[in-house]
Amino acid sequence: MEDQTRITEAVRQAADPLQVMHRVADQTCALIQGAEGTLIALWDDGDVLTYVCGSGYLEAFAGLTLDISASLAGQALLSGAILRSDDTGADPRVDAEECRRFGMRSMLCVPLMRGRRTFGVMIVAARRAAAFDTADELILRSLAEFVGVVVSAASDLDRITAALLADDSEIAQLTGDLERRREIGPDGTRLFMANVLSPDTAGDLAARRRIEQALTTNGFGIVFQPIVDLQDGRRVAFEALTRFTGEPNRPPNLWFEEAHAVGLGEQLELAAVERALSHQSRLPPESQLAVNVGPLTMSSVALPELLRRADPARIVVELTEQAEVRDYAALNQAITAVRSTGARLAVDDTGAGVSSLAHILKLAPDWIKLDRALTTGVDRDPVRRALSSSLVSFADETGSRIVAEGIETAGELEVLRALGIRYGQGFYLKPPCPLDALLDAGA
Repeated sequence: MEDQTRITEAVRQAADPLQVMHRVADQTCALIQGAEGTLIALWDDGDVLTYVCGSGYLEAFAGLTLDISASLAGQALLSGAILRSDDTGADPRVDAEECRRFGMRSMLCVPLMRGRRTFGVMIVAARRAAAFDTADELILRSLAEFVGVVVSAASDLDRITAALLADDSEIAQLTGDLERRREIGPDGTRLFMANVLSPDTAGDLAARRRIEQALTTNGFGIVFQPIVDLQDGRRVAFEALTRFTGEPNRPPNLWFEEAHAVGLGEQLELAAVERALSHQSRLPPESQLAVNVGPLTMSSVALPELLRRADPARIVVELTEQAEVRDYAALNQAITAVRSTGARLAVDDTGAGVSSLAHILKLAPDWIKLDRALTTGVDRDPVRRALSSSLVSFADETGSRIVAEGIETAGELEVLRALGIRYGQGFYLKPPCPLDALLDAGA
């Protein structure tokens, strides 16, 4: 079979074969709900099977042998069929003494084949009766060919890893039955394979799945935090902030970092912007809406198109500092396209690092947002006051607005006003909340 040959060549020379077999055992034990342990046994055409590795409570039995002639595993080996015993205590096909010694009350024996040749058996077991059903057999039947190829080979994970991430057609045939007959789906199948072949890649697949679920199952929402005129208390703008509803429960920045790590950062940021823009018509007509994007999304051709569907003259696009900007000329070109819609530019997190000051100098933003690192404790720290004051002078000379983020105390608010900072946001003024709550409170 051509697919087998190609996968074998992809796996060959990649890793210690025993490590690969251990991952097969571990992942099979994790995939089959009732499984408590797994053993992989190899055959050298003699009278016995040799257990080469195990997982769960059976791991300690690696190195022992099993007589082919008087065991269910031997019958699976010789027949090439998956065999199941729901109660080894009452099943004449099994080696009763061996099952008692191993604590196997129920078991599934899966022949491992390379082409038409059977070279071993994988035993999935539990210490209770009737732990498995027909659906479990279907799962193992669907994966048996893949497992057989992997166990009989050993190597180069790079190409097979890429195939798994891309849902490559050459492994689709090996997993079709599993996806159709059991509610595991293609992601579950690829995760099993990736965990066997490359645990690091499996983590990427799990992350990708989380982000895709957030994108396709309404897994995030938008809350809004007012930006207030510190002189008269008027709400001049509302910053849209993303909040995720799925697992794991973690801060939004970690969701976006993970999305960027698996190549879905731009897609997730654009989806968040689109969701935020859908609320713009409900905001007070004189107010601005601020949305956050990183450099990659700022350079997306899709961003100006999204802005034009709303009222771009009332939109501020905040550039967040997610990655180092290596090409300011290209970024400025993208910002020009965004500004051509009528939207304004804000630089976020100013004062948090040297690179944020470079943003100000090279991008000439309309709004400069002081990071909470400068705001927090500004009423008690002369250094913070001096830095904030210098940025106020810079903003006055360049015609930019200064917005202080993270205002959490009356003392901070008083000092920021005294420094001439006109606008601010923070929990002391109003925490982020759903738009309905803001409007009900009289936005």
